[in-house]
Amino acid sequence: MKQAILFTLALALSSASLLRADATIRYKTDVKTMPALQPLIDKLLKTQGSDSEVSVRMKGSKAVTTSRNIVQIFDFDKQEVTVIDRSRKTYAVLPVSKLADTLTAAIPHPASSQTPAAQQIMSSVTSKVDSRLTGQTAVIQGVQAEEREVTINLEMPIPNSTQPAPTMKIVMHVWNAKAGEALNVPVIRELTAYNAWQRYVLSPTAMLQKMAGMMPGAAAALNPMIDEMTKNPSVILRMDLAIYTPLAAMLARKMPQAGSAAQPVDADAPFLEFTQDVAELSNAPVDTALLEVPKDYTAVPAATLFSALVQPPVPPPPPPAAPSPK
Repeated sequence: MKQAILFTLALALSSASLLRADATIRYKTDVKTMPALQPLIDKLLKTQGSDSEVSVRMKGSKAVTTSRNIVQIFDFDKQEVTVIDRSRKTYAVLPVSKLADTLTAAIPHPASSQTPAAQQIMSSVTSKVDSRLTGQTAVIQGVQAEEREVTINLEMPIPNSTQPAPTMKIVMHVWNAKAGEALNVPVIRELTAYNAWQRYVLSPTAMLQKMAGMMPGAAAALNPMIDEMTKNPSVILRMDLAIYTPLAAMLARKMPQAGSAAQPVDADAPFLEFTQDVAELSNAPVDTALLEVPKDYTAVPAATLFSALVQPPVPPPPPPAAPSPK
C-alpha cells in the first residue's frame, strides 16, 4: 500500500494531466486566550484584516494560498511565486527558490537579540517533542481521518538565576487524512500532491529553520518541533493547538480590567488556543480570477513587499466624524 501511495504522489507531481483537476480546501479559524488578554488578541487580529480565511485552491498548473491579507500564487510550470499584499495593493514575482531567502532577509534583527546576554539565554533553550497516534478516527468532510497528538516542551533557563526556568508547553491535536484517501478521493490526491511539492520544492522546513537561525541557539531548540510539524504531507482536516506558560498568567494578572473587579486568572489554563477546521473541501471549478493579480495592483520589488509585510501591523484609521448639524 505504501508503495502505491508514493507512486500516486509521484505521478501527481510529475504529470501535468493530474494537476489539471480543480481543488479547494478552506479553513475556518478561531483564536482565543485568557479573558484578561482577549482584548489584545482581538486588536491584533483586527489590525491584520477582517478576512480570516485560510485556503488553498488549485487549477491547472497553478495554486493560490490565501491567509488574511497575504496571497501567494504558485506557478508549477514556471517555478515562480507571485506574492500579493492585499492591504497595500502591491505584488511581487520571484522564483520559488528565492522565496525563503528573500523573506528571511526582510525580517529585522533586533539589536537586543545580538547582545552576549541574549545569545547566552537563547543558547540555553531546550526542547522535547513527543508525537503519537491516538487511535482516534473520524470522518471529516467525507474523508477518513486519524488523530495525532504532538506535545512540545520548551525550557529556557536563565543564566546565574536561582529562579525556576521559564517553560512553555504546546499541545497539538492534528487530524490528517488517512494515507489511503489520497488514492480514493480526487481532491485529497491533488492537495496531498501540493503538500508534497511544497515540502520538496518550496521547503517550508528550511524556511522556518532559517528564521529560527536568526536567533542564536533557537534553531537547535526549534528544529525538532519544525521537523515533527512538517514531516507528514497528508492533508490536515482539523487542528487544535493550545499553549501553556506560567508567564501568561503573570501578565494577565497585571492587565487593566474593565469594570470594578478583575477577572480571575487560571494559571493552569492555556495562554492561547487556536482551532482550525475545514469549512470547504471541494473539486468544484475554481474561478480563474483568483489566480490572477488584480489590475489595479502595483508591482514592487520582492524585498520591498516583504519589508512592508514584516512591519508591525498598523491599526485601521478611525471612521470620519459625522458632520455637525447646522
